[in-house]
Amino acid sequence: MKTVFPFLLIALLLSALVAPMASSWPDGLEAVAEKLGFGHRASEIPIIKSPLPDYSIPVLGNSPLSTSISGLIGTLICFLLPFSLYLLRKK
Repeated sequence: MKTVFPFLLIALLLSALVAPMASSWPDGLEAVAEKLGFGHRASEIPIIKSPLPDYSIPVLGNSPLSTSISGLIGTLICFLLPFSLYLLRKK
């Protein structure tokens, strides 16, 4: 377990520093939908409300700090879910 935490710290540092530099261009799925001509059919109202819409925290608005914090939260979630399953399986 000691070997995991340095990598987690590196991932958290990268997510906090690099997330605000993300491209504002459409992601892969949106780009394909636009290219194939069905992007206009997407609903503006989501079926399920996201806790971090557009990689930002609603209270903080669309700022680099908001993007950094949402990157940190996403990285922690992506780490903690599989790691907790690993710990449960190990017992």
